Amino acid sequence: MDGTDSHGDRRAHLALGVAIAAFAVTLTVLARWKTLALMPEWPFDLTFFHNLVWNVAEGNGYRQSASLHEPPGVFNETHFEPILLLAVLPYRLVPGLGTLLAVQAGLLALGALGVYRLARSGGASAGAALGGGLLFLTWWPLWRMALADVRPLMWAIPFLLLCAAALREGRRTETLIWGVLACLCREEIPLLVAGLGLGAWFWRALPTTGTSLERRWLGVRLGLAAIVFLVAANTLRSNVTFYIRPDQWLARLLAGDASEHLAQWGRTPGEMLGTRARFFLQWAVPVGFGALLAPELLLGAVPLLVYLFSQAHEWAGWEGPYVHHSAPALAFVAGAAALGISRALGRLERGRARSVAGALVLGIGILGHLAILRTQLTNVVGPEIAPWTQQDARVVELHALAAEVPPDAAVMADYGTVHVFSGRAHVYCYQQQELDPVAPSLPFTDPLLPAAPVQPTWAIVHVDHPDWAARARAAGLREARRGAEWVLFGPG
Repeated sequence: MDGTDSHGDRRAHLALGVAIAAFAVTLTVLARWKTLALMPEWPFDLTFFHNLVWNVAEGNGYRQSASLHEPPGVFNETHFEPILLLAVLPYRLVPGLGTLLAVQAGLLALGALGVYRLARSGGASAGAALGGGLLFLTWWPLWRMALADVRPLMWAIPFLLLCAAALREGRRTETLIWGVLACLCREEIPLLVAGLGLGAWFWRALPTTGTSLERRWLGVRLGLAAIVFLVAANTLRSNVTFYIRPDQWLARLLAGDASEHLAQWGRTPGEMLGTRARFFLQWAVPVGFGALLAPELLLGAVPLLVYLFSQAHEWAGWEGPYVHHSAPALAFVAGAAALGISRALGRLERGRARSVAGALVLGIGILGHLAILRTQLTNVVGPEIAPWTQQDARVVELHALAAEVPPDAAVMADYGTVHVFSGRAHVYCYQQQELDPVAPSLPFTDPLLPAAPVQPTWAIVHVDHPDWAARARAAGLREARRGAEWVLFGPG
């Protein structure tokens, strides 16, 4: 790299750093407002992850109280997500749900650096690579994911992008570090890392140092390491429940059998195909079909694509509250677009024509992204944060009642408000756990729900749930304050 390129990279890195910081701050604030507005996608799951990090930060080990059907322990829960440990130190320094949201927004923003490096490896100039990073940061699917609560699966996005960039640059140690971090995000990610390594075999000569053969063998080693990681980690797990189960979905796919899902959700994979294809195009079109010019990078997403497009599960979608399930594919689409657009521009002769063409492509792309983003912020994000920014009466009431609950108290709340109390040792959702004892005179003397391990001393019950108000009284709690929508119960 000559002195001009080095100088251009320094300026581009500075500009990209400012954009990354702006994205992280903006999305942290919006995500925090969304949770304060009582509008998270999955309040119970948000509580689960916050409770996990709180306990580790407090020295209580990898445990949580929010869900009894997911026993505590890295190798015992439904999913394998030890990447959460990355958030422990920041959380220890600044406790609170906002810190977790900031860690997630910062990690997702870091993916722009991976896009920049991939574009540079494809022959793009520093300015063009910066444009690619800005395209990534203004891409609506990324914003949608940053606002989808706290989901460790989404944290794989920057690690996959940086792993692909380091792999193309022939950086062996860095490639393996990013690959391991990606694998720690959830149990299916090693399959995608292995796919990324396979894609390296199809790379052509690159404009950076090293030979294509060296990179191909580095990709093979990465793929083998990912498979070994997958086997070893799941041998240790006592509750192996793959999100992607190759044995199951491949057997059903080859047999054309969708009866299990048809009975459960009432929609076949074929009936959902149009919906998924439309969402996928909404992902692909804003970044240009440049992604199709780097198909070898898209290979890494094949396991996820096959799974999502062959299942009728409502959560096997590309949008809405289930957006985190398709999140890892975003890394491959963004990375392929960075490479593909760089290759397309690279076909032009160097000089003014190439610079003008690149500026037009990136300028139109960024303006298009901003237009889409403006529409989505108005139509989607605005209504989600409005209850907090406009101080809706029910939101103000809930937070006023929550402020009366001591921070060390065991508390129980409903599904939609439990996340407000999640930074504590014992927090329960009363649709998931039972208070004890249940008064014999009540009609639910044989509860189906498991009893809370530590009896709650405080509870906030919705006025539409008189049965749970009766349960709270039967458990010895007294009514401390009644609002228009919730009733606060405290120690008797």
